[in-house]
Amino acid sequence: MANSELSKLKILFIYDYFKNQISSSGGKESVSVSELISYLEEKTGTTFERKSIYADINKINEYVQKSGQTKDDAWIFTEGKKYKRTELGHEILIDEARLIVDAISTTTFVDSDLCDKIIYMFPTYFEGDYQKRVLFPHYEKVDRKCISRLNNIRTAINDKSSLKISYGYKLGSELTEKSDKLVSPMALDWENNCYYLIAIDNVEAEKQKLERDESLTAALRRYRVDRMSSVNFSDDPYVDYKNDRLREQELKRFIDNSLSAFSSSRLTQIGITIRGKTRKDALKAYGAFVSKASGKVRINDDTKLDKGILDISIKTGNAPTLYTDLFELSTFDGVDIEIDNDEICREYGEYIKKAASAAKLKKL
Repeated sequence: MANSELSKLKILFIYDYFKNQISSSGGKESVSVSELISYLEEKTGTTFERKSIYADINKINEYVQKSGQTKDDAWIFTEGKKYKRTELGHEILIDEARLIVDAISTTTFVDSDLCDKIIYMFPTYFEGDYQKRVLFPHYEKVDRKCISRLNNIRTAINDKSSLKISYGYKLGSELTEKSDKLVSPMALDWENNCYYLIAIDNVEAEKQKLERDESLTAALRRYRVDRMSSVNFSDDPYVDYKNDRLREQELKRFIDNSLSAFSSSRLTQIGITIRGKTRKDALKAYGAFVSKASGKVRINDDTKLDKGILDISIKTGNAPTLYTDLFELSTFDGVDIEIDNDEICREYGEYIKKAASAAKLKKL
């Protein structure tokens, strides 16, 4: 190999080494010139002089700076007898890469091969058998048809194209009671470890003769992607709000009014008093409720946590899952709750009666 070709190959290997083998935020953070010489010899079969490596590092620093990948004076710098590097612009950091791998490891929407690809891209972030040591994976068989349906949905959202979906109810591994829906897809949402399509029900919008203003939200619906057996593009007109600002406003309001993927047409203010036998009892129940409740939970001024009393208020959608979350509060040992909203109390009472009937209780 000609010296000029070898020199070009050498500088590429050095750049690749610092980019992929050396980290600015964890993992292997430095390398000596001797280690670089050994690495290059392994890759090329040639032993290079130290001064040629110094010159190449200067050229790499010049390239990285002129290409706009860093604002630092030098991407590669010395600290003692070791070389280190700074962060590149738009670079995925160690915490971000590990978060991506963790998320992929616990979803059924992608193959585990994708984890291997990311680990290969960032070897310094995943030294040893990272996944087995850190996270227990929940890999299941990937539903290729579901991924295809997701891709059709994403395309339709981007192109503002209406869709015809076959939608049913899950019974074991099958879908039953399927019906066709003609929708105008607006956005994808993620709740309950599942994708949901937020879309305008075209038939409902036409039936109610809704305008393209706020009233169109009456036809806004949420559909679980795993309850779809088919997603096909339709030539029917796409039903949309009159402008982007209004669409974003109404989508935000729809999602804000949702609770565990159930949406409500309005928000309700609820006061809840949690009385625990101890401070920890109250905090345990409060933590479970807050982790699920949509909306911002506010701790009221008259809270007496030292006595095990937490007085909170929340503005949330009046959806069926609200009552599930309220009931869960009552399942904590040593905790009593009091709800300050007459309408919610009445509806909650009806659900409690149904629960009592299911438990074969004659009297509530």
